[in-house]
Amino acid sequence: MKQEIAVGIIVIIALTVLGYFTIIMSGEIFETHTYYPMTVVFKDVEGLSADDKVRVNGVLSGYVDTVELIDNNVIVTLRLYNHFTLYENYEIMVRNETALAGKYVSINPGAPMDENGKQYAVITTRDNLIGTSVPDPFTMLSRLIADNRGNVNATVKNLRDITDKINSGKGTLGKIINEDTVHGQATDLIKQLQDTIEDTREQAPITSFLRAALTAF
Repeated sequence: MKQEIAVGIIVIIALTVLGYFTIIMSGEIFETHTYYPMTVVFKDVEGLSADDKVRVNGVLSGYVDTVELIDNNVIVTLRLYNHFTLYENYEIMVRNETALAGKYVSINPGAPMDENGKQYAVITTRDNLIGTSVPDPFTMLSRLIADNRGNVNATVKNLRDITDKINSGKGTLGKIINEDTVHGQATDLIKQLQDTIEDTREQAPITSFLRAALTAF
């Protein structure tokens, strides 16, 4: 009986710890941050949706609140909890979380001066900022293939023609592969080259001796 009570207590403690780390520490129920809004105008958000992450210089700083299409522009409202200074050379981009799925908003706040010494003022507003999006890699690949479809088809056709010629014995490479006579001649030529190299190696000591003898005189 005592053993069963001990096991029950251990299970309750384990569930309590698990619940603490999954609910309280994650902040999903008991919110630990104070948020403020930021609105960004995009032409295309490439599938961004509410609750996607927002990172400032790579640090998680908030989430996407709403995504709305207004007058052919996409208005994205962010809810942020990290405060930062925004400069005129800021960048706000929709990026791919992974190559296969997922989006997030990346914010580069900018700097007061760039590498060329140009200075930028501080932006105090957090409304109607301008954002851009990085195209999905698979979309970019599809567009690249579509734009170069003619070249791809021509390359495939050329490879097919070369393969057909080789298989039919046309051309030097085709004859070497398909004709036993040419193959035998190529083998004999390689053997002759090997014999010549071996003869040269064997005669090297004699040649060195004669050269040394002539030098002595």
